[in-house]
Amino acid sequence: MTTTPASPPIAEEAPSALRRPRKQVSRACDWCRARKIRCDNAQPCKACRQRNAQCTHKGVDDEPRTLPQALREIERLKQRVRELEAKLHSSANRVSIPTPDHISNFSSPGFDSHLATPLQTISTPAAFSSVSKPQWRGIYVDTARSNQPSYYGASSSFYFVSRIGGYLGKALQLPLADQAMQLPGPSKKVHLDAEARDGAEDPTASVNERPRFMSRSQEESLLRLFWEGYHCIFPVIDEVGFRKHYASLWEPSRTCRKPSPLVDIILALCLQYGYAYIPQAVTSSTEETSLDDATIAGRWYYRRSQSLLMADLESPSIATVQSYIFASVYLCCASFQNMSHIITAQAIRTAQVLGLHVEPPADLPHGERELRKRIWWAVWMSDTKISYKLGRPFLVDRAQVTATMFSDDIEAASYNGATLGSYGPNVTWLSYAIHNHQLFHTMMDVYDPLWGRFGEVISQTGLSCLYTDPDAVELCAKLLATKLPAIKAWVDNVPVELKMQRRGGGEPYSTGCLAVEIEALAPTWLQRQRVCLELTYHNVVINLTRPFITFYSHPGTYTPVAERHATTCVDHAVSFTLIMHQVVTESDLMSGWSEYFSVQWNAAITLVGFVLAYPIHQATLKARNALDKAVAVFDVFGANFAVSADAAAITRDLMAKADTLAGRLSSGITGEATAWGNGSGNDDGLAWLDPAQQDGFGQFMDWALSVDSFNSFERFFNPGNPADL
Repeated sequence: MTTTPASPPIAEEAPSALRRPRKQVSRACDWCRARKIRCDNAQPCKACRQRNAQCTHKGVDDEPRTLPQALREIERLKQRVRELEAKLHSSANRVSIPTPDHISNFSSPGFDSHLATPLQTISTPAAFSSVSKPQWRGIYVDTARSNQPSYYGASSSFYFVSRIGGYLGKALQLPLADQAMQLPGPSKKVHLDAEARDGAEDPTASVNERPRFMSRSQEESLLRLFWEGYHCIFPVIDEVGFRKHYASLWEPSRTCRKPSPLVDIILALCLQYGYAYIPQAVTSSTEETSLDDATIAGRWYYRRSQSLLMADLESPSIATVQSYIFASVYLCCASFQNMSHIITAQAIRTAQVLGLHVEPPADLPHGERELRKRIWWAVWMSDTKISYKLGRPFLVDRAQVTATMFSDDIEAASYNGATLGSYGPNVTWLSYAIHNHQLFHTMMDVYDPLWGRFGEVISQTGLSCLYTDPDAVELCAKLLATKLPAIKAWVDNVPVELKMQRRGGGEPYSTGCLAVEIEALAPTWLQRQRVCLELTYHNVVINLTRPFITFYSHPGTYTPVAERHATTCVDHAVSFTLIMHQVVTESDLMSGWSEYFSVQWNAAITLVGFVLAYPIHQATLKARNALDKAVAVFDVFGANFAVSADAAAITRDLMAKADTLAGRLSSGITGEATAWGNGSGNDDGLAWLDPAQQDGFGQFMDWALSVDSFNSFERFFNPGNPADL
């Protein structure tokens, strides 16, 4: 019998009881969260009641606990971002660049410093911001006196020299030998050697042991150079007050005067400046010539001044700031650029400690208020000059300065019996300082947006070097073209009494290569001011336009504005050199050692760079002829200053190399130079133009720095240098 397997019984489905949904809690207590167990909204919760413990909800106070809270937090953060963006945009609008008309109002002929408003209403400053701005990267170079690298920005002459070095190395197709660029050891340590020779570990003690200071008659003779030279350029001393102070330092019973930091640094400056007037027989020595170089003449006075200043750091005075100003000038002329920059920073901080950056108290005498203003703006100008010269950040935020510009009226010029006086109804001995400061304010209003644009373009395009993209160069050139009219407006507002006329009826401050008229009947201080003001003007234009001298032209590209700026640059370098040569050879207005030697060097390397970059150009011939004049100027100074003789030698060698390259071009011998841009892979052939990437040419900068460091150049282009072959 077959049986059919019984199918499994079907379970009877009983309806399950409906469960109540678990009540959600916004946030479990700390104990339940840590153990990931169920919590409730009771306080304390059931789990904590069972374990008889405290129920806590510490956590993070502002952490969202529910989805709606999280959404509200997201919306709040978005709103905060919008508010901050609006605030940033508003801040950018407040620091917009002033128009040329705005600038011309500042330097108009009717400018009255008594009615002047604070500087921020005259020239809108670029306020310091916590938001970092993209920068055009500079270079790090070991100076001749230190193995520590120093930073030099892209606006500095050192950066331009490094570009020349890269170009020469590529054009000559031979690397520059390291040993050919190594400078003689003793000259690299000239300052330290001089100190060792003088036994200057303790300047004050050495003074007492070894009487190296001058008699009263000798010092007073040197001080006359100060009144005729530096005083009219840096009007920061009350002449009568200084003379009284100097007389009080001498006592009948003493053969030497009491030390004074201000008197000492001024005498050091006078010794340095007036070394050219001392007969060679007096200055010659059987010891190493470099140790007696004029650029470090007066170092004993400088050291004693610094020692005295260090003792009064906690209680500075107006004389402290004055001493720092002249110490910075002394170091600049001695080519200690880093030390000069550091001393300038000390001057700024000391001036701010004394409140010179704000409007002087109304209860002070008028003349004293004006003196405080002149001191502050001299400090500001020192910072501006050396910072843009070295390509480093400026130290003064103009938005925080409320001191108005000083006056050049007859009352201020004759205060306390000042002897220099006036020249006609429109010009006093203080007028030069007014217009010189206005020039640097105008320069800053051009420099800030220009270099800001450089940084933006490099950052946005991801360039390693600006010169790899001609469109980027042209874009920046167009911005500069809109700003340069402000410089022209400054020229138009300079009084005719402060301008050197041109022989043959040429326009003052022009670049027409006409000789200048040196008015023999004008006061010496006015003649010197005229020369210095025009030379400073040409130097400002050189530095603003020099970035547009390029050593490589991209086929098929056209950059007319950049090329115009390059031509403008060389025109002003030529004008500077011709004026300097004429003044040095036809008068004694610039015979003393001053910072204008370094400015002439700046113009000379600009001429060299242009001749190398543009061998076929309508301005090349006059640039080449101007280089001969520059060498002649260096030769004149070289009779007393070894560093100038070295500058003449290196300029001659660079001229010879430029002539060689020009000869190759005219003969059609270009070698591989025509293929510089034909690199393989990602190499654009132009990376060598970026000084930050010139590992093979890093030491090329030594010869340029050596101009600032008393080094000789004979080994750079010696016969054994393979680069000369």
